[in-house]
Amino acid sequence: MAKHKGNTLNDDQIKILALLAVGTSEEKIAEQLCISTQAVRKETDLILKKIHAPNLLQAVLWAALRL
Repeated sequence: MAKHKGNTLNDDQIKILALLAVGTSEEKIAEQLCISTQAVRKETDLILKKIHAPNLLQAVLWAALRL
């Protein structure tokens, strides 16, 4: 698990969050990372829990400040 400026997201979660931040669809993310859309949703839920964000907008703002 990589740490970037104090967060506990792994490298794949950072990639997913970065792609979501620029408006990439779950389907495109799944395609790019060679995983299922269900896996993208699961990782997104884990991201929100890890950084204590109530929604994706807050997660994107969190990423903009910390990554």
